[in-house]
Amino acid sequence: MKSLVNSEQNILIDKVSDDIELNHINSMNFKGQPGDRNNYYDKKVIITIVSNKGGVGKTSVAIAVAMFFSEKVKKKILLLELDSSPGDFGVIFDIENNKSLELALRFPEKYSEYVKNIYKNVDALKGISNPLIAENIKKDAINLLINFIFKDYDYIIVDTQTVINGPVLDILKLSDEILAISEYSLESVARVSSLIDILVKKFSIPDYKIKFIINKRKFLHIFKVWDISKIIKIPIYAFVKFDGKFNKSKFIFNKDSIFNTRFFKEIKKIF
Repeated sequence: MKSLVNSEQNILIDKVSDDIELNHINSMNFKGQPGDRNNYYDKKVIITIVSNKGGVGKTSVAIAVAMFFSEKVKKKILLLELDSSPGDFGVIFDIENNKSLELALRFPEKYSEYVKNIYKNVDALKGISNPLIAENIKKDAINLLINFIFKDYDYIIVDTQTVINGPVLDILKLSDEILAISEYSLESVARVSSLIDILVKKFSIPDYKIKFIINKRKFLHIFKVWDISKIIKIPIYAFVKFDGKFNKSKFIFNKDSIFNTRFFKEIKKIF
């Protein structure tokens, strides 16, 4: 692969162009073929969390997924933030300003200098805080960085922003599995369903990679089947019950307590 970093180490060149339980757990591996679900534990994997609706719990899901693999496979995991809104990683994981995705993209061969260990075998790479910089990342800079990351890590869990830009599309195309997150409301389900439709039809993301997850389901909230059938174009893969005791601050004050939350146990069932 040719280098995407010029002599001035400039990444800013081309814009990219254009308590219901889990209702089913299928027997597909990450490549969408029938087989032993455990076989993905033996390969390098990118799992991306995506939604075009704010407040649905993307970051919480990303953290829970990383913690699940930390507990399950005992391999190296990187939590990667692709959120320039800015995202929450800097605050949640107390990451210094001089450690960020922007620098990792400028110097991909030295990306490890900008990563912070946050829990045992889990590290985090904070996103770019300036949306103007994020919008002008080279088209293939993400691909190059991922190549370097996979020399050291087995799992990359990606937390994305609500706006789908070039870097987010690049990581979606590289992903083995995409968790599309909606909250438990018809408006949110309709919006995320439309996003999935665009990703599949306009950007050629294979639909077998996408799992539609409904988060924050409360006991008394009941969808009418005919209402949902009018707005969604992909089966709902799982419902995650609302857990009022879970919030992202648990990672700040007591990381191990996450394993005992209902939210973590619900996310764990997805895998």
